[in-house]
Amino acid sequence: MKSYILKDIKKSKIIVFALWLIYASSYFMRTCYAASIASMTGEGVYDKGEIGLIGTAFFVCYGVGQLISGLIGDRVNPFAMMIFGSVAGAVSCFAMACAGNLISMIIIWAANGFFQSMLWSPILRVFSETIHKSLQKKAILNVSLSLPIGTIFAYLVSTVIVKYSNWKNVFVCGGAVLLLAVLFVILTLIYCKNDFEKVTINPAITVKNEESPKNTAGIWALGVLSGLFMIMIPSFLHGMMRDGITNWVPTMITELYGVSPSFSLFLTIVLPIFNAFGAYAAVPVYKKLGENEMKTAGVFGLIALVPLLLMLFSKSLPVYVIIVLLALTTSIMYALNYLIISLVPVHFASCSRTSSVSGILNSAAHIGCAVSSYGFGAVSQKAGWNAVIIVWIAAALLTAAASFLSAGKWTKFIKNH
Repeated sequence: MKSYILKDIKKSKIIVFALWLIYASSYFMRTCYAASIASMTGEGVYDKGEIGLIGTAFFVCYGVGQLISGLIGDRVNPFAMMIFGSVAGAVSCFAMACAGNLISMIIIWAANGFFQSMLWSPILRVFSETIHKSLQKKAILNVSLSLPIGTIFAYLVSTVIVKYSNWKNVFVCGGAVLLLAVLFVILTLIYCKNDFEKVTINPAITVKNEESPKNTAGIWALGVLSGLFMIMIPSFLHGMMRDGITNWVPTMITELYGVSPSFSLFLTIVLPIFNAFGAYAAVPVYKKLGENEMKTAGVFGLIALVPLLLMLFSKSLPVYVIIVLLALTTSIMYALNYLIISLVPVHFASCSRTSSVSGILNSAAHIGCAVSSYGFGAVSQKAGWNAVIIVWIAAALLTAAASFLSAGKWTKFIKNH
């Protein structure tokens, strides 16, 4: 399989920043939907269940797209895939602002989900194969900041737009931001193009364990050997919690405390601020546990139970306390995201399967997002927000259990790769 190596440290740093920027911009753009939910439901045109279908369509297509993009991402030019997905996503965002009914919004945002799935797997492949090796781990950690920072700016801008204009202009802004990021990436690639060196990576697996399959790059063999299929369970659950909570918090705060949609959006900026430190909080625990991703994920699944159990008393707690508890929960989910989505696939770089594994785990995570986008709204509508919190508690328990159960095979796998 062909790959591209960039040995110049200075230009590697520029590439890292460009990819960080485009991923942050993609999160800015996709957060347009979450930031608009409270305003859309507030207008009374659609109810929460109907609005939730838009997010569900996005995450279903994003999840399926992640699987497809991951599997082909090891075989095509990663930069071309990213640029195409970003431009098409920006066009979809502009189209959302012009959509006249629920069906068209569902179709457009579903297409956007597929286009956005073309970003993460190629980015992780570039970080694990292309940039200077001395920058690899730091780049993977720092790219985790692109998610919360993109979300923070999306909520800040959306708060102003919703207050002084209408929610459709939020989507216009999101598309414009992503196009500017694409332009920066293209200019960066032009600047660095003479320094890329094309190499061929041997995809064959070489392992020390005599019971392991040899000389095969089959994803099924890798999945069995590494415990990847068990790891898909906490990936699914943390995705359900991470984006599900973020998407529904503005609506939850509006309904529980009677604040305006614009004020609830402003309050939820606290979430991504906390989230920015989630991945960094995982690092010392990760090192303490021997740099074992799944053992660390199990510990963070248990830690998440503390703020979630306290949230059961939401009716007697001030709004700011609930915001802090929600922020703690989502920051833990971002720690899990760093461990499972960012670090786990890198261990497969030696067999040239980083993009494939990234696609599989991201697909599982965003199927979880799809379930939460519709499910949390439907559950809250029928049984109230406390019922939703109980679902979150069960998800945290299952995340911890599945992570610890996968740790045995995963420990053996990372020792041999």
